[in-house]
Amino acid sequence: MNTFSNLPVRSLLSTTAVLGLISTAAQGAIITGVTIVDVSSELVSGFDRGAIRVLDGSGFDEALGTHNVIPDGTAGGGMWLNNGTFANPNDPNAPGAVITFDMGSNFTLNSLTVWNYNEFLTGRADLLNRGANEVEILVASSEGGTFASLGNFNFTIAPGVDNVDFGQDIDLSGLGAAADARLVRFNITSSHGGDNNFVGLSEVRFDGAAVPEPSAAMLALIGLAGCLRRRR
Repeated sequence: MNTFSNLPVRSLLSTTAVLGLISTAAQGAIITGVTIVDVSSELVSGFDRGAIRVLDGSGFDEALGTHNVIPDGTAGGGMWLNNGTFANPNDPNAPGAVITFDMGSNFTLNSLTVWNYNEFLTGRADLLNRGANEVEILVASSEGGTFASLGNFNFTIAPGVDNVDFGQDIDLSGLGAAADARLVRFNITSSHGGDNNFVGLSEVRFDGAAVPEPSAAMLALIGLAGCLRRRR
């Protein structure tokens, strides 16, 4: 016999509607309003390669997924590059770097997409080696909270062209703490062999679904409990 055959139609519809809203919210989308709350260093003295460039779309075509090869925001491009051991103060994490993002509220993260450092000049293909290589991704559920590691990942070197979508999707679904994340941290431990211990990125995007407010989850449970009490 169908377990729900004797449940009142009104209660069933009510509970189904609430659960449906929660299910829809869990499907995920590109997270907007992301900010940067911490970076170990950024090359902004005499250059324009601040950390904000990985979020502000400078040099990036969102529709095509392409990024130009110009590193400085003031020149029509925009990438983040740390100080490495080139400029003072040297990055304290050299030969790596750390950058931390704030989602603005809590999300269940499905994935993130990174476009690695894409600077290119004729005769200087080695500039692409400044891109991030080995990266530990960590998350925290609150501002000032303890970070939990989601694992170590390798970021693919960029192609050095401006007409190819080289965004690399990193799947985070089902990785424990990714189910309730407010902050995301990249602990970059190496580049692809760039000069001066430089480490950089061109663009980053996050995909996820807002964690339901406790009131929404409670409403669903109350509705279901009401249905069960009315069973005959």
